[in-house]
Amino acid sequence: MSTETGHGEQQEQRARVGLLAAAFLCLVASGGLLWWRYGGAVFNDLVTATLAWCF
Repeated sequence: MSTETGHGEQQEQRARVGLLAAAFLCLVASGGLLWWRYGGAVFNDLVTATLAWCF
């Protein structure tokens, strides 16, 4: 029984890592699309607005 439980936990860990990797890749891809479409204006405005919100 313990080997089946260990195998299930290993699959769960693998699924968790896979989902985190997929989320990271989606974030990078959306950032790349925004950069390609709008250039630095999006990111400059985003950084400026974030800093203004913090202070």
